[in-house]
Amino acid sequence: MFEQDRVIVRLQQRVAAESDILVCFLSGSFGRRTQDAFSDLDVALVFADEKRRAAAYSRRREFAQSVLPYVPARAFDADHVRPYFYVTLYSNGAKVDYRYETKETLQPNPWDKEIRLLKDSEGWGASFQVAAATTRLPQPTITAAELTTLDNRFWVMLWDVYRLLLRGDYDKPYPIYLQLLHFTIPSLLAVLPSEEPAHQSLLDITYGRDTRATIEHLRRLLTVYLSARAAVVQRYNLLFTPDRAFEIAIQNLLRK
Repeated sequence: MFEQDRVIVRLQQRVAAESDILVCFLSGSFGRRTQDAFSDLDVALVFADEKRRAAAYSRRREFAQSVLPYVPARAFDADHVRPYFYVTLYSNGAKVDYRYETKETLQPNPWDKEIRLLKDSEGWGASFQVAAATTRLPQPTITAAELTTLDNRFWVMLWDVYRLLLRGDYDKPYPIYLQLLHFTIPSLLAVLPSEEPAHQSLLDITYGRDTRATIEHLRRLLTVYLSARAAVVQRYNLLFTPDRAFEIAIQNLLRK
């Protein structure tokens, strides 16, 4: 749908013409051959050393635009993700994440277990792929201290949202509700496998102008949160002791 094949053909032509790019490969869904019409492209560009990488990165905008020279694009550095990471949004709908790597800094890792080589000087990319295939994904984990911090913030923000909704206020509690979800839900989803029932229940998130309906959802959210927390405690064998008296009182209060 978004002309990814066109991007790949043009990218392969461009990297072939760049002698400093020793290896270029696709990772992610294109590396696994599981892409669909809406997949983005994860592109690794590998250089011999830091000097050559830095020089190429200084021309990153020109390179990204040269892949599709007649397609307007918006691109930006994504240092919050990783160093030397350049995200490009082409106006034909394609999204390409360019990773600028060096042979020294790019170590075999589980995220590159399956790749599609577009350029491979002296077989380095093939050797890297073999080594990466033996690596394992790190297991998600959470500590009792981390869960305690998450739990404390959940209760504070849940209480703030609930009180304001009871007042009939829609606007003021909304940003607090977003903070509650941002701080709580991703952390729990990350440590609960998708087949865990509590994982799926956490995906049912709603908020609306009907404050009564939102209050009813907040009651369900509390039940789902407690189930997810219990699943995390059991799965990771955490020494975590909830305040049952307080939590039962709050649940009873929300039922009124």
